[in-house]
Amino acid sequence: MGSLVEEIEGDREYDFEDVIFVAVGKNVEKSKTTLDWAVDNFPGKKICVLHVHRPTHVLALTDGKLVRSKLKQHAVEAVQKPERQRLQERLDEYLLILDHSGVQADALWIEMDSVEKGILDIMARHNIRWLVMGAAADKYYSKKLVELKSKKAIFVCQNAPVSCHIWFACKGRLIYTRVGRKDGSSREIATPSPPMDSPLRTEQAEMLSESMLRERSPEPQEDANVVRGNLRPISLRSVHPNLLSNGVVDTYGSIMLQMDEEEYQGQASNETDQQLQVSTIDDHNLKQEVFAETMKRWKEENDAIEAACKAKALESLCVKEMSRRKEMVELLEREKQEVQKMKDQHDEFIKELQMVKDQKTILESQIVESQRAVEGLEEKMFSAVGLLISFKKKRDDLRIEHENAIRVLKNLRKLVNGGDSSFPGSQILEFSFVEINNATRDFDPSWKIGEGKYGSVYKGLLRHMNVAIKMLPSYGSQSLFEFENEVEILSRIRHPNLVTIIGTCPESRSVVFEYLRNSSLEERLACKNKSPPLPWQTRIRVASEICSALIFLHSNKPCIPHGNLKPSKVLLDSNFVSKLIDSGIYRLIPQGKSTDTSASSSVYMDPVYLENGEVTRESDVYSFGMILLRLLTGRSALGILNDVKCSIETENFNMVLDRTAGNWPLEEAQLLAHLAIRCCDTQPLDRPDFVSEIWSVLGPMRDSCVNSASCLEAKELRCAPSHFVCPIFQEVMKDPLIAADGFTYEANAIRGWLDSGHDRSPMTNLKLEHCNLVPNYALLQAIQEWQQQY
Repeated sequence: MGSLVEEIEGDREYDFEDVIFVAVGKNVEKSKTTLDWAVDNFPGKKICVLHVHRPTHVLALTDGKLVRSKLKQHAVEAVQKPERQRLQERLDEYLLILDHSGVQADALWIEMDSVEKGILDIMARHNIRWLVMGAAADKYYSKKLVELKSKKAIFVCQNAPVSCHIWFACKGRLIYTRVGRKDGSSREIATPSPPMDSPLRTEQAEMLSESMLRERSPEPQEDANVVRGNLRPISLRSVHPNLLSNGVVDTYGSIMLQMDEEEYQGQASNETDQQLQVSTIDDHNLKQEVFAETMKRWKEENDAIEAACKAKALESLCVKEMSRRKEMVELLEREKQEVQKMKDQHDEFIKELQMVKDQKTILESQIVESQRAVEGLEEKMFSAVGLLISFKKKRDDLRIEHENAIRVLKNLRKLVNGGDSSFPGSQILEFSFVEINNATRDFDPSWKIGEGKYGSVYKGLLRHMNVAIKMLPSYGSQSLFEFENEVEILSRIRHPNLVTIIGTCPESRSVVFEYLRNSSLEERLACKNKSPPLPWQTRIRVASEICSALIFLHSNKPCIPHGNLKPSKVLLDSNFVSKLIDSGIYRLIPQGKSTDTSASSSVYMDPVYLENGEVTRESDVYSFGMILLRLLTGRSALGILNDVKCSIETENFNMVLDRTAGNWPLEEAQLLAHLAIRCCDTQPLDRPDFVSEIWSVLGPMRDSCVNSASCLEAKELRCAPSHFVCPIFQEVMKDPLIAADGFTYEANAIRGWLDSGHDRSPMTNLKLEHCNLVPNYALLQAIQEWQQQY
């Protein structure tokens, strides 16, 4: 049978270094392992599926003429069309497998009776360099298999071109490799029909000769077959396609498709048999002449086809060469343009370089002038620094004299008034804006620890103390005198549960507080940074401490409501002692200049205050009730009041308690819940009083918690804050004094250090500018309050 590769594929060109050909069979499942092996071992390569199709033929000889129309209709349509449709579906399955593997794929096939010869034919036509095919059937596979078992594989291995490298695989495992070698041979173009001396032509000639001899033989068995019409089938695979077009088979009888074998039994007389025998002899002579001429014509046609193929190949090579030459000319032209472009750029760079050199000279002269100006400014700066140092020394001397004079004056006043001279009183420190700026590292955003309607809060290191600096808003028309007066009033308010005001900076409208490291009540209730939840004993104590601080503020004359009470304004020190911050801070800001409309802040504010903006004792009662609900439930403030009311009405109060705080005593917890609901009443006059009602409930609860074993153990574990301890004696200071190095020491310790002849700092080992000591009244007051609490 002739090849159909040219009919299907055409003159396809492959890049033999990139294309791997894989021989596959009719069974997709059995050939899939070979295809998968090629995909896994040749990543990035294009894979071409190679298939040899073995057609099915049904032919018959008759004693009539060749009926060409029936042969085309039945043979091509009834046989070839379904087979090729199935073939195309099979190839589509292989291509789909490769497409799912992400491999660029193609297919190549041929029709031939011999699979191994078909593979060799395709290899010769396309000059295949890389081939993968099966080594044996799956049933022969074993781990010990090291040789070829398939006859097809052995035949291809022995007869394939020496330049082809072949891998033989079985069930996804490489069995054998035939290494190809490059011999420099050029690609040959195959003809569509076999040569005269090929085995296929010899087989055709032998079959035709045997057929004529059998027809001429006088044996009765074969004559009887002819008479009865039992026609011998001739396989189409042994007939060249040119026989169908040259009309030679007219002398052999008509060829038609044998759809069903039918036996015709004729009863002929002896005379008819003799006439048929004479006719058969004459036909034999004629067939010999026609056969000789047909063989000659085949050879001529074969030569003509070979010449046409070679001419076509040469013409294709010529077209390719002309195309390459055109591409080279275009490439050369582009290179010339690039060279010219580079030359133009080079000229532009030369011009720019010259301009840069000219500018360099000008800039160098300007640098020289700038250096001279810098030297002059440095001289002025050094002189200014000297003046600043002298002024600073004078300022420090005057400050020391001023503080000493104030101390003497206060002592004299106490002596005159008969007061207790052992208590030094409180004195607020005044800081410069430069000190505030240095303490906050130029107001570094990473040092900001809070921000609200009353300004931003920064942590800082001021005179070797950790402090919190609140920068008040700059809006408003409050004068400097009014600001200093209000700060002076707030600084006199001293209570163990109020954050101590250390000093102020009138220039920047800032207030300096003591710094507490243990975050706020809001952060501890939310367990921020994976902090453990507060136990219920600590929560009751915190509530009582807040109540105590508010009672102290409200009993002051004049009354000082807090005005902005919420969990974020309740700070906790290292011993979980609560202290209120921003107490009365609204006094430092003109009324009506600040509003905070966020839901998280307004939920703690008295509805009456939100309407008229007036801060009263009842406003703090409402805010305290909301904080009490937060301590009981641990929930968010939004909607917490309604949740607790509903739980009490439905007798499910146990469901809203925060169980992370431990086992709450239910009676005390319900009593606190009722108290909190009363505090949050919409009518200010119906709210309870701190002293007569709220403290009467929280006071006994706090005492019971303090007397419990757990609270006693916690109290024993409390330690003094680090800034209360003298750096020399390592004890809590009784009479703290500030030395020239900025550190605070116990009076006996620092005086003994200086009296022993030391002129350097005990902490920094730097030389002290002077030996004067200043009392730290703010720290002394904080130490005494801490000692009174414990």
